[in-house]
Amino acid sequence: MARDNRPTSPSRPAPLQVPTAYWTLVAGFTICRSGCVVVPFLSLYLVRQQHFSAADAAQVSAAFGAGWAIGPAIAGWLADRIGRRLTLLATLSAVTAMYLTLPALQTLLALTAAAFAVGLLFDAPRPAVLALVADLVPEEGRGRAYARLYWASNIGAGVAGSVGTFLADRHITALFYVAAASNLAFAATVLICKIGAGPQPETEHRHALSSAAGYRSLLRDGRFLALTALTLLYLTSYQQVLFGLPVAMNHDGLKPSAYGIISLINAVGVVAFQPLLQPWIDRRTPLVVCAAGAIVLGMGMGGNLAAQQSVIGYGLAAAVWTLGEVLFFSCVMTVVERLAPADARGRYTGIWASTMGTSALLAPLISSAALDAGGLELMWVTSLALGVLAAIGLLALKRSLDTLPTASGPPNLGLAHSQA
Repeated sequence: MARDNRPTSPSRPAPLQVPTAYWTLVAGFTICRSGCVVVPFLSLYLVRQQHFSAADAAQVSAAFGAGWAIGPAIAGWLADRIGRRLTLLATLSAVTAMYLTLPALQTLLALTAAAFAVGLLFDAPRPAVLALVADLVPEEGRGRAYARLYWASNIGAGVAGSVGTFLADRHITALFYVAAASNLAFAATVLICKIGAGPQPETEHRHALSSAAGYRSLLRDGRFLALTALTLLYLTSYQQVLFGLPVAMNHDGLKPSAYGIISLINAVGVVAFQPLLQPWIDRRTPLVVCAAGAIVLGMGMGGNLAAQQSVIGYGLAAAVWTLGEVLFFSCVMTVVERLAPADARGRYTGIWASTMGTSALLAPLISSAALDAGGLELMWVTSLALGVLAAIGLLALKRSLDTLPTASGPPNLGLAHSQA
């Protein structure tokens, strides 16, 4: 079919044309994310409800992080080998069972093993969901489709934070049942609405391709590996929101509720910024937007240096790093999708998504080392430097991708923006 080359107004992109199955997928994933209430309160549950020491809670949390680091890669392989639908049903059912089992466990060994299993499974649906977006949405609309999925999932995350905060002081064990119910609801949506039931791209080739050969090909894709490494740099800076920021605010004598205010600013900022910025993002090259997001994130982290023991100061810095978050995550999946062969989308998105768990392991190590060597100042300067390095690398990668061939032959020209 001939491509319509008529110009589109740069200020008013055409409406996003996607199938109903895409919106069903977005709704189901948002429900799933609204139940992510266990992870932020796991340590509190272990110390307050189970009466373990802080060191024991750290061991269990480390096991969770280790599972998170490898879970998406395994799930991505499954999404390519057995299909998106079966992967979603299997991982959602398994993590539901683990959430229901965890409150009954009492020993440290059992809780550590269960935390590893939850880490392995709780983010495992993501590679199949991201691959399904590429399966369902035409290429010219995928950038905005990923951006809307990101926006909707953050609404779910905001709901999760509110529910978790409400239940943590009253019925902390109920968090596990809320998490189980949300994953079960997504599984039911996949099953009833037949999400991913249709044929997927390159089905025959995917089954003919051995998993070893698929991963050998992926590991030879230098530009994808560079994007993954740069994402890890970015996320290691971003994760200081979870690990470094509470330490800094406590050092400044602020109450725990002050951190809750910053989390609320982040959630509201994502929901507000993303639709406002989307028209601008649509007219820019994805990697340039990602680089801008990395720089802005770094500036926000550096801005914590000037917070001066003030919730207002930390709130202003949070508005800046939230803007960096929106810019980066609104575009990075567009780049991953365009680099991934149709028959390996699950593996590519799985390896890329594993950077989230890996960064959750690296960030506390970096913040701890920086705090010991130079205090809060060095920690925030390090976070700023990681953001700047990620931005420089992303711009260098753009220059490399400017000559990336497409399936039709001509150069890709930097994964430039496209409007549906």
